[in-house]
Amino acid sequence: MGVEDVEWCWLNGQICPLSDARVSVEDRGFVFADGVYEGIRIYDGVPFALDRHLRRLANSCRALELSNPLNDEALSREIHRLIEHGGVRDAFLYLQLTRGAAPRNAVFPKDAHTTLLFWTRKLPPVVPIARQTGAKLITAPDDRWRRCWIKAIGLTASVQARNAADRAGAEEAIFVDENGIVAEGTSSNVFAVIDQQVVTHPVGPRVLPGVTRDVVIECAKHLGIDIIERPIQLHEAKRAAEVFITSTTRHLIWIKTWDDATIAGSCGPITRRLSEAFDRYVVDHIRGSSRSMSS
Repeated sequence: MGVEDVEWCWLNGQICPLSDARVSVEDRGFVFADGVYEGIRIYDGVPFALDRHLRRLANSCRALELSNPLNDEALSREIHRLIEHGGVRDAFLYLQLTRGAAPRNAVFPKDAHTTLLFWTRKLPPVVPIARQTGAKLITAPDDRWRRCWIKAIGLTASVQARNAADRAGAEEAIFVDENGIVAEGTSSNVFAVIDQQVVTHPVGPRVLPGVTRDVVIECAKHLGIDIIERPIQLHEAKRAAEVFITSTTRHLIWIKTWDDATIAGSCGPITRRLSEAFDRYVVDHIRGSSRSMSS
């Protein structure tokens, strides 16, 4: 691997090659999944919607009584330092904060020091909506805990469901509860176009406040498209005129089939408008951030 191909990691204040980064085997993230995380898309060296991600990180930390050693300003500065160090342009940044290393005990340690790390990895460009061929979804039983608004690192249910989707040749699995209510995907939010309105489940016990989700909702309001946040029944979603999912790494993905039932043969007009509006939002954000950094 050449120097230009090295993946870099920031670990507790030090930058090193990701392959050299080490944490204790007694770290509570490893032992108890006692930690939180964020995934941030980087465009042309600029972390997209960083302020939104840091707000969500702070909310997750408060929920788990977890202290972040850096305030938002310092953390933003260190993230930019890592990006600059690695010469990163288009990539994914993964951030994880755990309660740190301590002898195994469910009770919070009083003297442990948190472990904070983040690293970057190159990503290919997002596939424009016009070139997408339509994704396949499957349904997964929603047997997760009821604090999904916390971006916690314990993701066993999501990992199992995502592997079930992979075995079925699907791009994503969607969690549906015992009452037939559609919640979210393993790493995405779900939207359905019903009667010319865009419907999505409210954020809360079963749904993470996705950053891309929030921006799409803002785009819809700007375009004058009605957004309704309410529970959706599975049978209702499968009869929708359009279904799409949103995520940090993939933006908007239009859905062709769900459990082998056809949703649409091509990308619908509302999904296309929202995707194009989101793309414009990203470009404006990157331009604005670049001007701010150069001034």
